[in-house]
Amino acid sequence: MALEVRIRAHMGSFRLDVGFEADEGVTAVLGASGAGKTLTLRAIAGLFRPDSGRIAIGARALYDSLAQLDLPARERKVGYMFQEYALFPHLSVADNITFGLRGVPHAQVRALLTETLELLGLSGLDKRFPDGLSGGQRQRVALGRALASRPKVLLLDEPFSSLDSPTRSAVTEQFLSLRSQIAVPTVLVTHDTTEAYSLAQRLVVLHEGAVLQEGPREDVFHHPASPQVARLIGVRNVLRGVVSDVSDQGAEVAIGHLRTYLPGVRAVVGSALTIGIRPEHVVAKPASVASPANGTLVQDVDMGLARRVAITLGSGPDGKDLSIYADLAPGTAKVLTHPLPDLWNVMLPAHAVHVWPQG
Repeated sequence: MALEVRIRAHMGSFRLDVGFEADEGVTAVLGASGAGKTLTLRAIAGLFRPDSGRIAIGARALYDSLAQLDLPARERKVGYMFQEYALFPHLSVADNITFGLRGVPHAQVRALLTETLELLGLSGLDKRFPDGLSGGQRQRVALGRALASRPKVLLLDEPFSSLDSPTRSAVTEQFLSLRSQIAVPTVLVTHDTTEAYSLAQRLVVLHEGAVLQEGPREDVFHHPASPQVARLIGVRNVLRGVVSDVSDQGAEVAIGHLRTYLPGVRAVVGSALTIGIRPEHVVAKPASVASPANGTLVQDVDMGLARRVAITLGSGPDGKDLSIYADLAPGTAKVLTHPLPDLWNVMLPAHAVHVWPQG
C-alpha cells in the first residue's frame, strides 16, 4: 500500500504545500533546514494538523479535511523515529523498544521484542540503559521502537545526523541491509544528498514548503527540473551563459571566456541560459599551447582524497565574476607543482551538463 500526502498549512508567514506518494521502499524528502521536512513528517504522524488536504495509506485515510477526519496519532499505525532518538533514559533497551505496545498480550510483546532485537543486531543488550550504549546502538534502539508496533508507514527524521562519520557509515550500511525487510512505505527526511541517493529509491525535493520535483532518484539526480533543484541535490556549479552560436544540431554557449558546445540545445543567439555541472565532471588542466587558457585559478583546496580548484572564467551576463569548481583527476593532481599555475583550460563534457532556460 502506498502512502499519499496532499496537504496545505500556514504557520505565520510560512506556507506548506506538499504533495507526493511513497510506495513500499524508501522515499527521501530532501531539502535545506526550514524547508518543511519535519513538519511534513509530523503531519503524517498526526502530531501536526494541516489546514486542508488528505493523508492516506492505501484506501485508509488518516486525515481528510473534506471528510472532517483526523485520526489521533495512536490510531494511525505510523512508526516515527525522531532526530534526537527521544529514548527514555530511565528505561532499559527492552522497555524503550516495547514502550508503544501497551495493551498487547505479554507473550506477543516478548516475541516482537526478540524479533526486533535480532533484526537490528541488539540481542543481549535488552537490559542495558541508553547511557550505556554507543551512538549507533542508541540509533538502532530508536529504530527498533518505531518498528516494534509493526507500523503501516515508517518515518525517519534525519536518523543519522547525530552520528560521527565512522559510525554513520556503519549504520547506513546496516540500514541498507534492512531495507528489503522493512516492507512498508518509509519516508526518510534528510539534507544530505549522498544519504538520500544511497538509501532511497524515490526523491522528493522540498524548498520553502513546496515540492520542486519528485520521482525516481536517478531521474531527479540526472535530470533536475530547475537550477534550484540542482543546487539542492549538490550540483555545485550553476552558472549563467549566453548563446554565442547555433546550428541544426545544437548551440554554443559562452560562459565568460569558456565556450562549450551543447548538442540538442535549441536557442537563439544572444539568449541567456543557465547551466549546471558537478565539480567531478569538470575537466580542468593547466593551460598550454594545445589547451589555451580560458580561466584563472582563484582557489586550491586539498581535501585529502581529492583536490578541488576554483577557476574564474571572466564575467557573466550580469557583469559578475563567474567561478567554476573542478575536482582534479588524481593523476593530474599528483604531478602538479605547488603552488598551482595561475592559468587553466576548462572544458565541460556535454553529457554531464544540465541546461535550463534563463531563470
